[in-house]
Amino acid sequence: MKGMCECADVFVKKCSLKDFALFKICLCAVGIMIGLMIPEKKKKWPLMAAGVVFVFSYILIMGKFIKICMEQR
Repeated sequence: MKGMCECADVFVKKCSLKDFALFKICLCAVGIMIGLMIPEKKKKWPLMAAGVVFVFSYILIMGKFIKICMEQR
């Protein structure tokens, strides 16, 4: 767990404004997916759009995080 925290510290230090923006977009998409309280008939498209945004931003963020972790080891 300590190693993961150290990787996270290095990750935050190396992040740019663009990375933090992606992180916020990712969290916003998760919030939309969790908080989406519309009728079942109308839920499909907003949920799919939020899911795509979440997956895309998550992959970008985790790709950089894993790269930094590998460099640290």
